[in-house]
Amino acid sequence: MKALHILHGIEYSGAEIMLYQASDIFHENNIQTTLLACEKKTGQFEQPMREKGYIVDSVGTDGKLATLKNFYNYFKKNKFDIVHIHAEDMYLWRVIALKLTGHNNIIRSFHNCWKFTGPLRAKRILHRRIASILGVKNHAIGTAVEANERDTFRNKTFIINNWIQLKPEIQERKQEIRQQKRQELGIDADSFVIISIGGCSNVKNHEFILNLIEPLSEKGLKVTYLHVGTGKDEEAEKVSSKALGVDSKVVFTGNRKDIPELLICADIYLMPSLFEGLSIALLEAMYYNGLVVVNDAPGLTNMIDKERTGYVIDVKEKDRYLDVIARVGKGQIDVSQMRSNARAFVEENFSMDVNVRKLIAFYKQNTQLDRKENKDQIVPVTEDRLSELTSGI
Repeated sequence: MKALHILHGIEYSGAEIMLYQASDIFHENNIQTTLLACEKKTGQFEQPMREKGYIVDSVGTDGKLATLKNFYNYFKKNKFDIVHIHAEDMYLWRVIALKLTGHNNIIRSFHNCWKFTGPLRAKRILHRRIASILGVKNHAIGTAVEANERDTFRNKTFIINNWIQLKPEIQERKQEIRQQKRQELGIDADSFVIISIGGCSNVKNHEFILNLIEPLSEKGLKVTYLHVGTGKDEEAEKVSSKALGVDSKVVFTGNRKDIPELLICADIYLMPSLFEGLSIALLEAMYYNGLVVVNDAPGLTNMIDKERTGYVIDVKEKDRYLDVIARVGKGQIDVSQMRSNARAFVEENFSMDVNVRKLIAFYKQNTQLDRKENKDQIVPVTEDRLSELTSGI
């Protein structure tokens, strides 16, 4: 089976990390997988993906009609049994290009709890409706995304949860790993380490964490903030850390492959994002660290059984963040059971082996149905008809 995944770019992000981790299972099931970046440059995660056996390609975007032509030409030249779209931007144009080139098995994954309003919301509702009429199967990566698609966009989806690769053998070496990573990163053994993982953008809200460091230091904690990830706002965040006078207490690591070890190295994971879908970073934090504090926001609140598997605190309540973190750091709260509960929750619901095999079963079911029924056959059209066919969309 030949499968295509259409992504914004091949970056160190949730969908790409899941594909990276699941490569062996795809190979075992004889699925040849191509990753297509919707950018002229593929992205920073290209080489590791190639090393995992993926084919990596890119198609640039240059406006609606030009984009449609670019994708049309690519899909006309390259044929796939199943196409899995992850990118939100220009989504309908890609579906049209696929249908015009005879690709009938299309899955769209929704990864985020988008809260579009006004004309943009109406437009996205229309696009989802047209895509469904064209036979696209709509997939949500978790219950929060499924509810958001239903309530915000009137879009019916099926759920296969996101996954992470569980490495229980790492848990057995926690003390050794914790000591090694702190030495490697130049972090004192007695530091209280806060960690965040994710791209640098306003949605991830890393500025909120930077503004916690000095007040926590005033409460008597020897704080180090382990900032993992890169992005368009990284330099701005570095400037903020200097302006706040906390740059000596922040370790900007960039993108890393040793995420489990970094989480074990830390004392607490903070996720003050404004919204999420079903965050891979949060799942990894719950499994490898076990103590998480998240914002009361779409895609986060539903993931935490409050004060049983973690803390949910609105970022507007800065004093509550400071109080909880300070009490944890001083050993005034026993969080050992919370850590165990968080790990158990991930093991039961987000195993890579279980959820990847569900996705593969869905792929196989749909390709078999297509061959059996020989339905919805589309004859490719000439490029000069593309503008006419897509007018008004």
